[in-house]
Amino acid sequence: MIDQLKDQLSNSSDIEKIDFLIDIAYQYSSVNLDSSICYAKRALELAKIVNDNTKLINSRLTLADSYCKKDDFSNVYNHLIEAEKLAQQTQDSILLGKLYYRFGIFYHRSSKYDESIQFFNQSIQYCKNKKNQRILASCLNGLGIVYWERGNAELALNKYLGAFQISEEIDDTSLQKALMLNMALIFTDKKQNKKVFEVYDELLKIAIEDNDKQTQAVIYNNMATVYQYEKSYDKALGFSKKSLTLYTEVGDESGIALAMNNIGENYFKTGKISEAIFYLDNSLAINRNLKLDTEIIYNLEVLAKVYLFSGRLRKVEDLVNEGIEICRRLKIKNKERDFLELKAEYYYSLGNYKKAYKTHEVYDQLKDSLIEVVKADKIAHLQTQFETEKKEKENEILRVSNELTQEKLDKERALTNSLIVFFVITTALLILVCFLYKSKTKINDRIKKINGMLEEYNQELKISNATKDRFFSIIAHDLRSPFNSILGFSELIKEELKKGKDLDLIEEFNANINESSNCLFTLLENLLQWAKSQRGELEFNPVQFDLYQLVESTLIIFKLKAASKSICLSSNVKPGTEAFGDINMVSTILRNLIGNALKFTESKGKIIISADIIKGFVFLKVKDSGIGISKENQEKLFKLHCNYTTVGTADETGSGFGLILCKEFAEKNGGDIWVESEENKGSEFIISLKTA
Repeated sequence: MIDQLKDQLSNSSDIEKIDFLIDIAYQYSSVNLDSSICYAKRALELAKIVNDNTKLINSRLTLADSYCKKDDFSNVYNHLIEAEKLAQQTQDSILLGKLYYRFGIFYHRSSKYDESIQFFNQSIQYCKNKKNQRILASCLNGLGIVYWERGNAELALNKYLGAFQISEEIDDTSLQKALMLNMALIFTDKKQNKKVFEVYDELLKIAIEDNDKQTQAVIYNNMATVYQYEKSYDKALGFSKKSLTLYTEVGDESGIALAMNNIGENYFKTGKISEAIFYLDNSLAINRNLKLDTEIIYNLEVLAKVYLFSGRLRKVEDLVNEGIEICRRLKIKNKERDFLELKAEYYYSLGNYKKAYKTHEVYDQLKDSLIEVVKADKIAHLQTQFETEKKEKENEILRVSNELTQEKLDKERALTNSLIVFFVITTALLILVCFLYKSKTKINDRIKKINGMLEEYNQELKISNATKDRFFSIIAHDLRSPFNSILGFSELIKEELKKGKDLDLIEEFNANINESSNCLFTLLENLLQWAKSQRGELEFNPVQFDLYQLVESTLIIFKLKAASKSICLSSNVKPGTEAFGDINMVSTILRNLIGNALKFTESKGKIIISADIIKGFVFLKVKDSGIGISKENQEKLFKLHCNYTTVGTADETGSGFGLILCKEFAEKNGGDIWVESEENKGSEFIISLKTA
């Protein structure tokens, strides 16, 4: 790829050469940073000659990227500042988005998290305006990394998922791999190790195929960390050393420091103190040289633990205090809490209980409870008190020993020993009684909770059985009528064909069969959809849709039926009226309501469909001039256990089940359905739907 770009470079104009030089610098940035910087500088010099601001900005951004990878933060900052001056002149949103993204990376690498978050968010605003999806996804990834390092795993995962969705849309596989690595770290923290290894195995295959040693090193290092959490120290050490070898091959100093820290921590876990200190000291020296405060925190924490464990207390306090100072400066509260805990342990080891307690008071501000610490203090206090009383008794015995006979002295000692034994036994019994009482209380609470859950499940089961019984009752009752009609009229047609062959009569019988079949089809369609809904199998796909178009297409279905009863069926829904919901469910609701209106409206009556939009909801209305519904029966319409139904104006039959389905579908879409009606004055069914 680089050779091809170099060939094109020799046969291009000055303007074109700048782009080729930037591309070559970018290609070199992953294999040879010095070459990358060299070509980026050539691009910058040529851009100055042609005096093209856009080329100047892109050249400086490329140089800043290369210097950032080399941890030369002074040069990074200088080139970013110069690029910002030019970008502000051009007011090009795309260039400003790229620029502030680079600022976010720079401040993150410099461990200045507040500034990093500020610039990432500033870049996001420019990217949203111009829909620069690639930079937008990269900014979200950068924010996720910053929040993760500051201890906010939930917010970090939220940013990663947002970035991953965008990376899939733009098919950026390299960014997807980086995001998978970052999300795997969160899964590791949540102890979801099976999921972690699945991600790493998939990524490792890709990295080996691409000969991507940098990514391989990261994966091996992260896998070592997981094995260390699982206390599989041999596996952890093997992967850490693989990671160190690869980081050394690619010349990644920060990676080398990270691998050394993990190796040192692993040696500490296995009791090899001198080896642990060697690797940890080297890791700390590299990170201090690179000024990577976040990594220095982890070095300091592990070294403090090693020295505390091995009894080398003189070095512990300086390490812990430095760690606390960095954590407070970077606002990394979770690690500050860990250092405070280490500091308390250090004071306990020195026997300075006053300072230990004060340290725990500070620690308590970052942690909800100090129960374990209080217990430890109480035990220490009781032990001290017991030892003091024991010494006082012994001194008393010594003072009166010259006055008492040997026999009295033996009795006093026997009595003292008896009191000690009694005190110990009494204390043990009290502790046992307290423990048994607490255990009994917990068991009783658990039994009450289980009984409550069983009672709740029992009530749900009763309701479910009642619903099932009612469901089958509806099927048994309402399917029988249309089937009997179809069978009866088909038999009459058969007899008529044999005997009279009266075509008018046969046509009448056939019309009855057709009407019964339509009723049966509607009932079965409603029953099947309701059954799917109850089993959770009915898909719910809410979208923004044109309500006007839906109403118009539905009216076409019922035009013939309305004409047969001389009913005027019309819509006042305005074009462009939109609603938000599952269009199939809303269509089912509308078909059922119009079908019912036609059924219960007299010949030459009217049915009007209308819609009003009020405060984020659209109210769809189906109003008829039919026979109306009494107040008593209105309460039964939407309840399965009531099964209210009546005969239409042309003796049409129904199950009443369609309205039950309408109720469920309306609620599923975040709305509701109700009726306003009076007997002999028509009915108006109203459905509420969200507008967005």
